[in-house]
Amino acid sequence: MVEWIKSHRRSALIVGFTLVVPTYVFFLLLGNALSLRAQIGDQINGIEPRVARMLGLIEKEEALRSSLSGVRSIMNDHVYRKATDAEGVAASLQAEARRIVASSGMEVTNSQVLPIRKREMFDYIAIKLVARGTLNQLDESLAELANFRPVIFVESIDAFPNRRRGRDSEEEQVLTVSLELLSLRAAS
Repeated sequence: MVEWIKSHRRSALIVGFTLVVPTYVFFLLLGNALSLRAQIGDQINGIEPRVARMLGLIEKEEALRSSLSGVRSIMNDHVYRKATDAEGVAASLQAEARRIVASSGMEVTNSQVLPIRKREMFDYIAIKLVARGTLNQLDESLAELANFRPVIFVESIDAFPNRRRGRDSEEEQVLTVSLELLSLRAAS
């Protein structure tokens, strides 16, 4: 065989290329097919957890729906609905906060609606309220604000004692309190 290759070089090269090129193409295609199979296997392994999560969600759909309705009722209890007008909510919040603070015995000296801050999920509706009263009255006001629905958050509070006069020193200390109150409205 070696002698035939030496005597027929051209024919040997043609036969060699005829054998090597298809063999190379075969192994190249085989390598690509194995690589593609590995990629598809990785994709299948990546899809399996998603499918399992989806099957779990389908199984628990009714429980999730009931939980979601519970969350909606809690949200409706704590947040103003998006169907309500933001300016109307601000005016209502201002009136209710003034009423709550005044009902605890404090004297409301000033209140104003602050600009509405729009965020992704909620509109932040804030008011500033200035009142005078004792520490017990302030405590009672804050307790009533905490129980009010939709929720009123105390964003900031500044309290300053008023000066006492010499003969008034036996009376309870009077404070001037500045409250920034915040309530949430579902964003539209």
